[in-house]
Amino acid sequence: MPLSYFSRLFPRLQDRIREAVPSTLPLNNDSLRHCLDAMLTCAPGEKGSLTGDPSFEATFGWRQADVTLAELTGQLLDKRLVQCLNDPPEELRQDYAFPLERSPYMHQLEAWKTLCQEEPASAVISSGTGSGKTECFMIPILHRLARQSAKEGGPLEGVRALFLYPLNALISSQRDRLDAWTRGFKGDVRFCLYNGNTPNSLPAHEKKHANEVLSREELRACPPPILFTNASMLEYMLVRTEDAPILQRSQGKLEWIVLDEAHCYIGSQAAELSLLLRRVQMAFGVTPDSVRFVATSATIGDPEGPAGQDLKRFLADVAGVPVTQVSLIAGERMIPELPPLEEQAITLETLENMSPETSRDAPRHAALCRSKTAKGIRSLFTRDKTVARLSEICALLQEHGLSGDVATALRWLDVLSWTLGDDGTPFLPLRAHIFGKGLPGLWACVDPKCPHRQKELQDDWPYGAVWTGSRLHCSCGSPVYEIVTCRGCRTPFLVAQKQDLTDQDGLPAEFLRHK
Repeated sequence: MPLSYFSRLFPRLQDRIREAVPSTLPLNNDSLRHCLDAMLTCAPGEKGSLTGDPSFEATFGWRQADVTLAELTGQLLDKRLVQCLNDPPEELRQDYAFPLERSPYMHQLEAWKTLCQEEPASAVISSGTGSGKTECFMIPILHRLARQSAKEGGPLEGVRALFLYPLNALISSQRDRLDAWTRGFKGDVRFCLYNGNTPNSLPAHEKKHANEVLSREELRACPPPILFTNASMLEYMLVRTEDAPILQRSQGKLEWIVLDEAHCYIGSQAAELSLLLRRVQMAFGVTPDSVRFVATSATIGDPEGPAGQDLKRFLADVAGVPVTQVSLIAGERMIPELPPLEEQAITLETLENMSPETSRDAPRHAALCRSKTAKGIRSLFTRDKTVARLSEICALLQEHGLSGDVATALRWLDVLSWTLGDDGTPFLPLRAHIFGKGLPGLWACVDPKCPHRQKELQDDWPYGAVWTGSRLHCSCGSPVYEIVTCRGCRTPFLVAQKQDLTDQDGLPAEFLRHK
């Protein structure tokens, strides 16, 4: 049934966990198996569950600018670049075409205006998934490279834009986009994805297009203006003799340093990154005042609040530039207003029975606009944030005098996210973020008379309460040890190590903790 999505997804997830986890812990004890099964059937976010409190993100559309790409051509963006964006290679057109008649998002336009100016400026791009963060910095970089190529009258040599990604998978994900937007430059603007998998050399017949550098040999002979890499490879590049030509042919040319997923760098990682960037600038023969630094990050709350200021300060610190030189550019959701209709008491069952096979249903949409509960849930995502936890939704249902169990909350989310108005606008478009964790092992209290012993544990279980996390003592105060199984018969028992530690009275150390 199409209307049932989240309410089916979470039980299936729980079933998969119940099937998978016991197979990693073969147990020849009925009570312990029943106890573990009960733990794994806990609702998401409950104590003992292997799935944390899920978060739901409202995926309303992003606010668009009132100008098209065609209108920006020649004014803000290079004509040759716009042609590459509008008409990429046919096999890449469906995913990466940016048509002339399309309007960019407001945060994209703001980023272009900030980064396309002649004077170096730095920026933190903070926006949600699918909001076009990459376009925010990639298009200004390609714009400047296109202008430089036209000025120099040929292919650009030397690294001018350095992209630092934390994972090789993220580096590889940019290949098709770069191919789509640079192939039209006929080799004048090239790129290279440089990681541990980059081969030393390739036969000439394997190079299909002039815009991508595929081997280390070609990278060293004629460094492209765009270089994607990770911190480890960058460290090697700074010290390896064979990579010295890259630095020599790029002296004084580096103008861009892009840090993707900047929120991944915390604590000592951020300090190491800051030192690395200073070494990079010295090696390339540039200074911070001549480099444009760009960082992307996950969505934040109020851009003008503490979180936004922290992001600006982070980039300023790692880049070695004044914080006044850093702009924070955040995406803004476009949240449709609901019509002012008189509230009515409408049950969940009534809503579910209104054309359940059809998402575009005006009567159901109007009923949701009249429902105090439906509007209350929607307000969790629209007042001052676009993310709410499942526990918050359960609590709101209880405030409205309704059942606040997980199953009911998920049914409400199904109805709200499934329903479209006459114009195709969803009442509450949602994306679920589910957090899982592994089961590191099982631990048990040594006292068979433990008052916290689970009801599933019968006479065949010789110990006390079972725990899914490591701890020294049970809630009853008795010692807790890890459960292990015999490799032969799979019988569970507790493993402990005896230590001959006594005090002056000859009492064991374990006893001392209970004196």
